Amino acid sequence: MNHFLDFYKYLVTAIGIFSMCTISSAESIQCSICLQPLALEYSLDAWGNAFHSTHEKEGLFCHSCSRIISQSVTQGGYVYSDGRHMCSLCHITAINNDSLIYIAYQSVTAQLKAVGIINIPKNIPITLVDLHILNEKAGHLSHAKLKGFTHFPGKSYSKLQIDNPYHIYILSGLPQLEFEAVLAHEFLHIWLEINSLDLDIITAEGFCNLGSSLIYENDGTQFSQIHLKAMENNADEAYGKSFIIFQKEMDENGWEALIQKIKSL
Repeated sequence: MNHFLDFYKYLVTAIGIFSMCTISSAESIQCSICLQPLALEYSLDAWGNAFHSTHEKEGLFCHSCSRIISQSVTQGGYVYSDGRHMCSLCHITAINNDSLIYIAYQSVTAQLKAVGIINIPKNIPITLVDLHILNEKAGHLSHAKLKGFTHFPGKSYSKLQIDNPYHIYILSGLPQLEFEAVLAHEFLHIWLEINSLDLDIITAEGFCNLGSSLIYENDGTQFSQIHLKAMENNADEAYGKSFIIFQKEMDENGWEALIQKIKSL
């Protein structure tokens, strides 16, 4: 099974990346992949880049932003050792060293503190790993779309034992904004643990996705809007439906009221 193709198809379903269009007689549009003139009907990616619909299966799309990876659109791209494809535009801000992790750490904790999520421990170890190692760390909680995982004290979801109280693992090479969104999600898991809030997994994942949405909403770029739309359209019980319930409540009552409600569960 091609998990990466499954991931792209998930984004396609979530954000309508492969929308169909029709060329008017006055238009002359080239395919973003093969640079040949488009037929009467063609497809668009999430960024409005046009391509022949026949390229949907063999075309390469960025694992982070869903752009078509081509010379004309992204000036090429990269293939990571675990098989992920990354466009050159996302690769510019890729998190790949401790200094960049620290900057993201400070940014995320500041944004969470601004809405009332406080007392996130300092100096939590964050390790960059490939997709295969990340899923190994997650054990039975692993899945094809996994981008981050936190090990908690006294909890072992894999055969590997970690001495640190908390240890966060995040996919290597993510662009900064996506890395921060993943980190915010993991920080909320730790916040729940610190406050002894033992939620069921569906409720916990839905709540923690508010961390990711906060980062994207504060950013407001098209990259963020695409990810927010994907989150809103996700049909998964935990990462989609549960998240939407929390998002609606937060929009109506604010973070302070939502935090108090979570603490009362």
